Amino acid sequence: MKKKIYFILACIAMACMLGACSAKNEKQDEEAVEMKQDEEIVLSEKQKNILKEAGLPQNYDELDAMQQINIRNIGAMLDYIENKYDKEFEFYKFYSDSTGFQTPSLEVYPIDDSECIVTIECVIESDSKKVTYTDDYLELQLTAEYEQEIRNCIKDKFPQTEFEVFSTIDLLEEEGNALSRASATTYICMVDPFEKEDDALKAAEEVINYVKKKNGNKPLGIYYYMQTEEQFNHTYVTSANDDFSDVEYKYRITTTNSYSKIEEK
Repeated sequence: MKKKIYFILACIAMACMLGACSAKNEKQDEEAVEMKQDEEIVLSEKQKNILKEAGLPQNYDELDAMQQINIRNIGAMLDYIENKYDKEFEFYKFYSDSTGFQTPSLEVYPIDDSECIVTIECVIESDSKKVTYTDDYLELQLTAEYEQEIRNCIKDKFPQTEFEVFSTIDLLEEEGNALSRASATTYICMVDPFEKEDDALKAAEEVINYVKKKNGNKPLGIYYYMQTEEQFNHTYVTSANDDFSDVEYKYRITTTNSYSKIEEK
């Protein structure tokens, strides 16, 4: 399956987020002033590299107030996730609202898996103003495991058939393997290797029943697209969060816990 390729230049994003000198406001200036005068900010090598890629000074004192706030936030978020998982992550993208109404967020990826884009969100408690962070790394890891288990099932049943699996996890339980722990929505696109429609639908139902059995009757949704090879090669999706409304198919089986239906297009 051909996939869309998205080229995102981190340095451009950083130049926009870190280098918006004109977007400073009083709130940001005040936050910078509140830093203890005798407190020396020492930037890490990663922070310096981020600034360098954005075309900004690597000397903290040469940055304007907004840039100082943002590079500190980036450093704090990187420290958070690397300490939490005892793993090195690389910078990908940073989002910051110059008005101060939205909290910043950071996208990173594990140094050994550039395809796994992890989002770190900044959470500020309204009463104490305490800053904490959240991330979706474990959810992404489980999603990958969930998808792999379905891939293994399809590959075992149809070893010569091209297919792709995309899932999004809605709810997690504490114990068990990926299929038994998660409530998820899954999209399966597969080249139809059968001459008869009944055989193709039976094959799809076998995979669906396998997932449902392992799932333990937790909420799920499965959309199984049986396609021609041409349709499969012209399906440009990269994740379960993409828009599937334009996906062409011979027939699609839609399954939830309570019903199944077959559609032709």
